[in-house]
Amino acid sequence: MFADMSAVRLYIIIVFGQIVFAATPLFLKIALRDFDPLTLGITRFVISVIILNIFLFIQGRKLIPDKKHWLWIAVLGFLAIPCNQGLLFYGLQFTTPGHAALMYGLTPLLVYLIVIPLLKEKFRLVKMFGILLAFSGVVLVLSDRQITIEPEFVKGDLIIFLGVIGWALYTVFGKGLVKKLGSILAITYTMTFGTILFIPIGAYDTLTFDYAQVDLLSWIALLYTAVVTSGIAYPVWFWALKYLEASRLSVFIFLQPLLATALSYIFLSEQLTRNFVVGGIIVLAGVFIAERNNRIKLIPDHSRP
Repeated sequence: MFADMSAVRLYIIIVFGQIVFAATPLFLKIALRDFDPLTLGITRFVISVIILNIFLFIQGRKLIPDKKHWLWIAVLGFLAIPCNQGLLFYGLQFTTPGHAALMYGLTPLLVYLIVIPLLKEKFRLVKMFGILLAFSGVVLVLSDRQITIEPEFVKGDLIIFLGVIGWALYTVFGKGLVKKLGSILAITYTMTFGTILFIPIGAYDTLTFDYAQVDLLSWIALLYTAVVTSGIAYPVWFWALKYLEASRLSVFIFLQPLLATALSYIFLSEQLTRNFVVGGIIVLAGVFIAERNNRIKLIPDHSRP
């Protein structure tokens, strides 16, 4: 699929995925008015997994992976859901969403530091400069959003940072599974296993939750995160790994705070500040520098996406 994918089309699809990710906090904010964090997380991923598996069933594809892939799927599933999402939900009890966004802004740097020693990717000073420049822009963009230096936030920040490490590892090592299985099978299998591991953490809260008190808007917000974010953005992320190295793809995460702020301006009438404009320019410059002089190398993949 997309064997003749041009760079422009590829980047458009990747940016579309980042827009979906960027809008997710807005919908989560709405859903959390009626749901508690654990119930929201488990309900979201259960719905996502059901939809993805129905999609595989309709296509006549295997719902159970070959045994030779089980260990790898289990590790990636743990990194994606209990580690990444579980630690995010837990850490947010002790820190602010702004701090969480800043922690996730470290993902491209972590990915680059992982692939250099483990995957023997060549270190490029220009790329590192672009990553650091883009991160500085993210800090500036988020400086208007609950970013403070307070000791009481350290615990939450460290917990979320551990989850970010999990997401970085998932991005790096998920590439190998995509090459073997294709993007849809890889994301479905890992999310299914990760959700199974995640359910016991909040099973009691989820089973005793009063769903009748949830209003329609909160259900719509939940469905956005379950269907659009988990059902579209995550598969797009894995699909893009067929075309870009993990360190290159992760650079696009820097666009999320920028896009999230722009969406807040459009839909929530939040004001755009000077820090947003200047920080946004710095982010775009950093992404451009990190990506420049890179050619897209298609990964041979005979599996369906």
